[in-house]
Order: sequence, then C-alpha cells, then structure tokens
Amino acid sequence: MKSKILSTICCLIFLLSCLSANTIPEWVQNYKKVFPESDYLCQRGSGKTAKDAQTDAVGALSRYFQMNVNANLSTTMTAISTTKGISEEIEVIDDVKIMSQVDFFGLEFTEPYYYKKEKKWYCVAYINREDAWTQYKPQIEIEKNIFESFIKNAEKETDYFSKMKLLKLAWNKGKDLIEKLEYARIISPENEKSYSFYRDVFSEIPVLMEDIKMNSKIYINIQGDFANIFTSSISQSLTDCGFSIVKNQSESNFVAQVEIKDNAIGFEPLSITPSINIKILSQNNKTVFSYEKSTIEKTISYTLENAQKKAYPKLAEEIKVVLKEEFESTFNL
Repeated sequence: MKSKILSTICCLIFLLSCLSANTIPEWVQNYKKVFPESDYLCQRGSGKTAKDAQTDAVGALSRYFQMNVNANLSTTMTAISTTKGISEEIEVIDDVKIMSQVDFFGLEFTEPYYYKKEKKWYCVAYINREDAWTQYKPQIEIEKNIFESFIKNAEKETDYFSKMKLLKLAWNKGKDLIEKLEYARIISPENEKSYSFYRDVFSEIPVLMEDIKMNSKIYINIQGDFANIFTSSISQSLTDCGFSIVKNQSESNFVAQVEIKDNAIGFEPLSITPSINIKILSQNNKTVFSYEKSTIEKTISYTLENAQKKAYPKLAEEIKVVLKEEFESTFNL
C-alpha cells in the first residue's frame, strides 16, 4: 500500500515538473502587462539563439529611443523657428544633432526563453524608469550648468556683438541640453518637467539675437569708393544678416571702418591690385569684427578711374558673398 502511494506521489511530482517546464512565461506573450509602461521602458526581441533574441530586444529599444528623441527634437526646433519668426527654419532644424547612439541606463533582461512551437528564442530588454532617471540626471545637470554659464555671461555683456557671440555659444550648448532633455522626457516625463525653465530660456535665444541685430545701428565709413560699389556690397551683406544700416554716424552705435587700397603701379597705363580692410568698431573703439581681402590679379588701364571701374565690381561681389558667410557663421543661429 505504501509503495503504491509513494509511486502515485512520484508520478504527480513528475507530471507537475513537466507542466512547469512547459509553462510559457507571461512576458513572452504579453510583456507590456508584466512590464507596465508607467514603470518600465521595454521591448521584446526574438532570434535563432538566446544571444540573438537579447540583441534584437536591445536594438528595438534603441530604435524606440532614436525615433522618439529625433522626432521630438525636430518638433521642438520647428516650434521655436515658427513661433519666433526665424526665416531660416530649415537651417535651424538641420543644425540639430540627431541622435545616432543610445546609451542605456539600468538596462536589464529577462531570462531568454525558447518557444518550441515557433523554434525561436525570446527575450525582453527593460529599464526601470526611476532607476534610469537616478543614473541619468547627473548628465543633464552637467549640460544644464554649461548652458547656464553661457547665458549668464551673455546677460552680463554690454557690447552687442560680443553678446551675440556668447548667445550663439549658448544656443549650441543649449541644443546639447535639449537633446538630453528629450531623452529624459522618454525616461521620466514627470522628472523632466522640472527643467522646463531651461527649455524656455533656450527658445528665447532667437528672439534676443534678432532684437540685438535690429538695435545694432551700423554706419559704414568708407573713403575712395568708386560709384559706391563696395559700400553697396558691404551694406547688402550686413542687411541680409539682419543688421540695421544708418546713413549718419550720429545715429549709430557701431562703425564699419573700411579702407580701400588700389596698390597702383605705373602711369598711363597703370595697373592696380585692390585690397580692402573692414573693421567694425563699437562706441568705445573696440574691434568686434574684422575682415580683409586682397586680389593678385592686375587690372590695367590708362586712368585710375577706369581701372577701378573694371576691378572693383568683381572684388565687391566676392566680398559680399564671403562677408555674408562670415556674418552668418559668427552671428546667425
């Protein structure tokens, strides 16, 4: 009798172990229930081997971050450029650093499971939101402090051109901060909200830049210009970049001091190789921008006026293009 009972118990244990071995973990079929979105970020992967399933899960989680961070970055930058009236909207957006690599914090995995019916391994890669936030927050703080230091330096600067340079540096560092915040928004939306002030400060930079440019009244002081060729060229470059040009020096707070040299040689005929030096000076005579350009090509004519008439337009056109590029790289976002 005892042996029969013992045999029955052994059979039951064997059957239970078989059933247990064939029980499919709930996360294989419903991983979102096991790892609720309120507490976790997760993705399921599959493959021919346990390692393949793990790699696939990590890849899926990485793509989820990349897609959302990049989409949010574009949305943020579009909103700034649209609401603030920045005409170079595409340029502003294109300048955003697009996330190409994801650094995970607190990444964990389920024990890979082999599903015989499908002849596949499955695995879930998951991140606990609060644990990830604790690990990630120091990186946000580093970027925030760098951005804040540039903003404070710009606020203390009284010279408009120097202020714009600092604001541009703040803008570039701010983009790094915004990317971190977009990543943080995915990890923990509630904790990320505490940095909304810095988002607002960042979005105001384009407005500050445009206001400063409009209030930068530049007088072009140039001697010996033939038919205002260089004056028009320089004026156009400055205007295209958002600066205001005034006709009277008394109305200005900056002076574009322009020196033209013909470097003439000979007499009837004579040859010239013009050069130009441009300095923008503040009211306290500080040089805030400088540029010079020389030509090596000789222009020959019987009169200086005719030589200037031939040589100046070509040099002026070159200067207009280069100056615009220089101003944009230095003072445009």
